Amino acid sequence: MSFCECGTGQQNLGVLGCYDAFESVKKHIKVNTFDSEGNRNSILLSELVDGKLTDAYILGKLTEPDKSKRWFITPKTYENVEPSRTDSTYEDFSSGARQLIDVGVKAFQGIIPKTAGSIAGKMNSSACASFGNFELDTSGSLKGEMSVDGLELFPIQVAQGSYEAIEIEPVEGSSVQRIQITFQYAKTVNEGQLRIISSTDIDVDLLKINGILDGELTITGTPTSTAISVVYGIDSMGKFGVVIPIEGQTDTGSWEILDSSLTPIVPSLVTETIAGQYDFTVVGADTGTTVKFVGVPSSSIDQAYESNVLSITV
Repeated sequence: MSFCECGTGQQNLGVLGCYDAFESVKKHIKVNTFDSEGNRNSILLSELVDGKLTDAYILGKLTEPDKSKRWFITPKTYENVEPSRTDSTYEDFSSGARQLIDVGVKAFQGIIPKTAGSIAGKMNSSACASFGNFELDTSGSLKGEMSVDGLELFPIQVAQGSYEAIEIEPVEGSSVQRIQITFQYAKTVNEGQLRIISSTDIDVDLLKINGILDGELTITGTPTSTAISVVYGIDSMGKFGVVIPIEGQTDTGSWEILDSSLTPIVPSLVTETIAGQYDFTVVGADTGTTVKFVGVPSSSIDQAYESNVLSITV
């Protein structure tokens, strides 16, 4: 909404011949309002490199170990986006005069076609929390709300409790299955402070980035003090009883193995015997040893995974 200032509210209204346009919203980046330390999440002006958002910075936000600081990006681009605004309220007087009581707020509705209904459930898991969105448009430009001092760009605050993601089943012969997302922005959003980071000032195409996938580690075979075998895959979506293998993770540095005293065990060899099954050659594994995938891709464009901690019995 806009904020009125009595007495000094008039401002110069000149415009530039060329302005920085922000097109239709195609994705959101959901970010908690505050992190676990009580600090408000934002993009700091000082974090830009030569005025640009770097690939390394974006990768760090997408894979941030502290989820209260992490960026959660819409899994696929929106279609049929319907931006709107709730009705402003007025009091009408018998003289015919009208007095503004409350200004309407920005609202959003969009669909994500042909996406698993389980994603709607994941999106709703944060619906009651305090969070905001960075908006991404058709060119990959990013919009947020600038701080008064101009040193930070905040995610645009979503009205708490207004967010909803629902699955809509297909209609034979006329429509495909989709997820529909609706919410309102908070009344405290100062639209006069909304600013963009142009896609030309972002090192990667944010529209091509997929969020982190949840990987599940399970034991296979019988672990020994020198050999451990695990299956790493995705079972949180897809067909019932079917695990989608996560392949190609044979870098020894991508795995964290700790014995029961929390002493690191560095595998001398990681072999993928079949798709998604990994055999570790180790020394000193014991009952209570844990295995976790900790690999991070080299670019934010590449797929990232987050695993559970698997405890084994030798």
